This record gives sequence, C-alpha cells and structure tokens, in this order.
Amino acid sequence: APYCGLLFRHAGWPLCIQEKIVIQLASIDWRILKPGDFYLQVVPSLKKPPRIVLKCLAKDKHNVEEVVIPEVSYTSIFTLEWLSTFNGERMGIALENCLLTTDDKIFRVPWDKVVNPEFINKPKTPQLNEALVNGDCTSAVTQENLASDLE
Repeated sequence: APYCGLLFRHAGWPLCIQEKIVIQLASIDWRILKPGDFYLQVVPSLKKPPRIVLKCLAKDKHNVEEVVIPEVSYTSIFTLEWLSTFNGERMGIALENCLLTTDDKIFRVPWDKVVNPEFINKPKTPQLNEALVNGDCTSAVTQENLASDLE
C-alpha cells in the first residue's frame, strides 16, 4: 500500500536489489558472518509450505543461530520496525547488516538501505486516481508518465 502508483527502480525488490539477492535459497558460509550481520533464507518444510528463517552468528561466534520468522510477520519483514522489534526480543548484539549475494560476492548492507526501495517515478502531487482494492493498487502508470519520469 505505501508504494501504490510507484515503479521500483529495481523490479525484484524486496527479493533482490539489482543483481544482489536479498532472500537466499541456500546457506551462506557461517565464517563470513560478523556480529550484527544476518541473512534471510527460504528453507523447505516437509509438511508445511517453505519458511523464511533469519540466520545470524550465535553468541559463541562459532555457530549459526537460526530463527524461524512467523508467517504473520511476512508482510512486515521489510520494515525498520520489524528488525527493531526482532532486536528487542533477543539478547546480544543488535542485528543491523543484511548479507546480500550475487553469483560470486557477498555484500554487507545496512538494513535501512534494504528496506527503503528506490523508485523510477516519484509523484509530484498526491494521485487522486489511485485506489486500493483488496490490497492491490488500481492506478496505472502510463507510458507518458514513465517517459517523463525517466527524463
């Protein structure tokens, strides 16, 4: 809803930002994790749909702590408030950097950079013709608007 009528600069957000993958399909080598780092991974489940887990360095700094994200949180994961609440419920060093991957590199990105997407078009005035229907934005971006925004 907060992004109604806007075109994301990186069409894959929040799953990826440019070529960088945000939600991993495989584990990342735990030795790369530093205190304050975490990553999100989709993991299979035998009897349920796949789940999203948060993985971070355990307190002993030699293992990975894995926390299953409740399904009810899926709609709010990509917010600053979600990580703040998560940090408030756990002991230890606050998590702040999300690990993003490409084919051959790993990037340590502050969470506030991940959750604040960039847009191609930014409305100059409130859009009166936008509406939410069942949670979906009904406004259309015309080719004229897109061309002027790209300029």
